[in-house]
Amino acid sequence: MRERLLGALLVVTYAFTMVLAPKNFYISLVYLLGIGMVAELFTMSRMESAKTSATVIFSILYFAGIHIPYVSFLIPSAGILFLFGYFILVEGKVPESFLITAGFFIYLTVGVISIGKLSKEFFILLLSIVWSVDTFAYLVGKYFGRHKLIPEISPKKTVEGAIGGSLGGVITGSLIGNHLGVIDFSLTTLFILASLAVISQIGDLLESFIKRAFGLKDSGNLIPGHGGLLDRLDSSLAVAPFLVIIGGLQ
Repeated sequence: MRERLLGALLVVTYAFTMVLAPKNFYISLVYLLGIGMVAELFTMSRMESAKTSATVIFSILYFAGIHIPYVSFLIPSAGILFLFGYFILVEGKVPESFLITAGFFIYLTVGVISIGKLSKEFFILLLSIVWSVDTFAYLVGKYFGRHKLIPEISPKKTVEGAIGGSLGGVITGSLIGNHLGVIDFSLTTLFILASLAVISQIGDLLESFIKRAFGLKDSGNLIPGHGGLLDRLDSSLAVAPFLVIIGGLQ
């Protein structure tokens, strides 16, 4: 328990620093998280020899996506081409886990760039949705969970927990978002928040699927009692791109 509390304190402190940080420093803090997640991914997939090259590729794509308008749509094709080129030219072969790793690498990169693009208000909204979904899903699932959601991927998650998490995300997101002035109270807003709450849980399940594909329980051990960065940021990676779109439509 003490270890989990320490890990939670570290996560909250880092998030609070990001909220208070000037934009360029915020972008750098997001970048550090991205580098850490890339390292975890290539360790998970047992492709450590490509870790340095993947970090360089991620860095190029991240700062291009942040600073060059309309370049984001090139990221999936560019990322896969760069990774494929590395394995063919340097390693001389493509690993069996290449497709899963490359696909998740692109997903990760797009998610991190999206977090880097968020305004302070939308970043707070992101945290409020993701953290409330996670908290309510855990509590409702623990005390009222009876029906397994997808036991093959995540044995502990329940249907009741997923519903409770979605409701918690909608309520918390609507209150925080309205207070910040980035959303209003309307049926459309409630539908969007409900969709984001579901997407948040899909992101969690996707990361669980990746870990099971690699035969692992956690993505790493960087955060005491909480696993790795991917374990903590899986839902944020899924939700952030949609918040960027919503912010751009306003």
